[in-house]
Amino acid sequence: MKVAITGATGFIGKLLIKKHLDSGNEVRILSRKENLEIEDLDKIQVFKGDLNDRETLLSFVDNVDVLYHCAAEIKDESLMSVTNVEGTKNLIDVSKHKIKHWIQLSSTGVYGPVRTGTIKEDQVYNPINEYERTKLISDELVLEAGKKEFFAYTLVRPSNVFGYQMSNQSIFQLVKSIEKGLYFFVGSKGSSANYVPVENVIEVLYLTAINPASKNQIYIISSWTTIENFIDTIAKALNKKTPKLRIPIGLVKFLARLTSFIPKNPLTVARVDALSNRAIYDTGKVEKELNYKPVATVEETIEKLVRFVKNNKKHL
Repeated sequence: MKVAITGATGFIGKLLIKKHLDSGNEVRILSRKENLEIEDLDKIQVFKGDLNDRETLLSFVDNVDVLYHCAAEIKDESLMSVTNVEGTKNLIDVSKHKIKHWIQLSSTGVYGPVRTGTIKEDQVYNPINEYERTKLISDELVLEAGKKEFFAYTLVRPSNVFGYQMSNQSIFQLVKSIEKGLYFFVGSKGSSANYVPVENVIEVLYLTAINPASKNQIYIISSWTTIENFIDTIAKALNKKTPKLRIPIGLVKFLARLTSFIPKNPLTVARVDALSNRAIYDTGKVEKELNYKPVATVEETIEKLVRFVKNNKKHL
């Protein structure tokens, strides 16, 4: 199988490369970077360029069986439309009738901040920020291309992906707050921790490539536990006491707004909402149609992450 990957130098992309190389597949990647920190680089075909480089894209997708579109701008809002929307348009334009299967790394963020209930693939879309809006537009472009039969498609929508290899600092900051005894629970017990181990996301992406049942489908991938169990697992891995303090949501939001002017303030209204939501992402569809079974648990992934933190104190 010939596999092409955009966003291959990212957290998920690097592990996806390894998965396909280990499976004996031919892998090519698209990257603008000169120095690529990727294992087995000598086994990979590298195309230098970006999503606006049409000539490079034409070569990149030529004779490809599976194209994974994992590239996205997640930090700089001013670049999100160019990368997430225009970049996808360009890639679709060169891929139509050339590739067999387009697999898009999407996000449950397109459903917006759902506070309660069970979220399935047909949940109403409600993106509230630039990243979520541009990701949804990107998804809709792929769905439209699929309807025109340019190629088969699959959209994979993970919740909060985590693992010790991640560059996002949110989980490391959470570990830091527990390490220093600063963490407190928000609201009543039983809130959701919708984090998914990166290994499980890689497994679903791979299954969509090898299982014909995935074609022209959308799949949510997530794991669920209570925030209490999530925090308790971190505390135990740190050999610290589990936090006991619990503060009402209203008071915490007031404090978040009051301190919003502080640079890099970890206490934000969005984070308060995330720590107190009770929604659950349903993975029944991917389990039934692709016979997906988790390859890593949340607890195992937390333990690996904390071990990494202990060995790399720069994160604390």
